[in-house]
Amino acid sequence: MKNSLKLSFVILCTVVATLCSCSTNDMDEDSDIANVLVGEWQRVDSNASLANSFVFYADNTGIKIASEADIDGTAISNATSLEWNSSSTSLQLMMDEEINTPYSFNAEGQLVLSAISSIPFVRID
Repeated sequence: MKNSLKLSFVILCTVVATLCSCSTNDMDEDSDIANVLVGEWQRVDSNASLANSFVFYADNTGIKIASEADIDGTAISNATSLEWNSSSTSLQLMMDEEINTPYSFNAEGQLVLSAISSIPFVRID
């Protein structure tokens, strides 16, 4: 009986220790990843006549912005609201359609969204 009680106590301690060791580190890592993406990112080839950018807010909402200006003074601009989620290597964008893209940062710190553009995005401060 004592052995059974000791075994039960050891199992209980093991379960409690296992549950206690599962901290919010995983959630903190996801939060840190999301914080890296928060801000405005403009495609590096954007200029006065053509611009493409994403704005990621901390509440996992954002905007995709595209604008084009002609030399005759006319312009076309489009802003699409979005929701986003990220993991350490993947970004999910929910706009008109759901887009899942791998993402990374190149040596210059530019955001690479390989399923969206072969041209990277630079953070706009």
